[in-house]
Amino acid sequence: MSIIVAVKNSFPAMIRMVESTRQLSLGNTQLVIVDGGSKDDTVGWLRSTVPDGQSDWLTWDSAIDSGIAEAWNRGIRLARGRWVLFLGADDHVTEAAAWQTAIDYLDSLPAECGVAAFSVRIVTPAGAIVANEPPCLGPDRRQFPAVNAIPHQGAFHRRGLWEAHGDFDTSFSIAADYEFLLRVWKAGVEVRACGGTPPVAMTFGGKSKRSPLVNVKEFRRARRLHDVRTSLLGECGEWGFAALRTAVAGVLGETTARRLSDWGRRIRGLPPVWDVP
Repeated sequence: MSIIVAVKNSFPAMIRMVESTRQLSLGNTQLVIVDGGSKDDTVGWLRSTVPDGQSDWLTWDSAIDSGIAEAWNRGIRLARGRWVLFLGADDHVTEAAAWQTAIDYLDSLPAECGVAAFSVRIVTPAGAIVANEPPCLGPDRRQFPAVNAIPHQGAFHRRGLWEAHGDFDTSFSIAADYEFLLRVWKAGVEVRACGGTPPVAMTFGGKSKRSPLVNVKEFRRARRLHDVRTSLLGECGEWGFAALRTAVAGVLGETTARRLSDWGRRIRGLPPVWDVP
């Protein structure tokens, strides 16, 4: 198993993520940290921890890049595991038992299964659990291409997929993982939904949440690139919500936008994420 983490100027979060992996059996898990030219303590810590950039449990590289897709492509070339998972610096492994269960399940999968999608635990920036979200492929496996149903924190990929289907497309700043999944799905690779306790926790509020209009635009471009049809009503809803979220943040500020987001979650019976006073 190789865990690839793209980081840039996120040292405190990265350290928490690294510590979460120390509970794992590092004999079967490789941590790959790809730094995009950080100016904080990231590179100094990496050099002091693994001076030559490679050890049994941690491999790292640091260079200025164009964004997360290029960083992931660099990480893939450093990965040694049969399976690859992509985390953010503010994500973490939930517990060793859930991780080992996921590893055992991956070992049982047939060769034609190229992507195994597990549930993801959603947590607030403060660490409170919001929900456990299962992957959504739909009853006939046709729903997945039309929606962002599989966050990269829950998608375990066979490493050979990139050799067979090419690198992540660096023209996507947010949706490169979604476009790649559409690419391999269209080529006939099996994408399988898996049950069980989430092996990974994803921190709510990543780049896609901070740039909703860019997010919607890139997802729409990926769908058109692979001839995935969606309903007009669904697309209008996506654009409307993204425009509203962007407008509120731009006019009233991010704090107000987060407060309104939490208010909307409360009236739907969902726990708040930001909990802004």
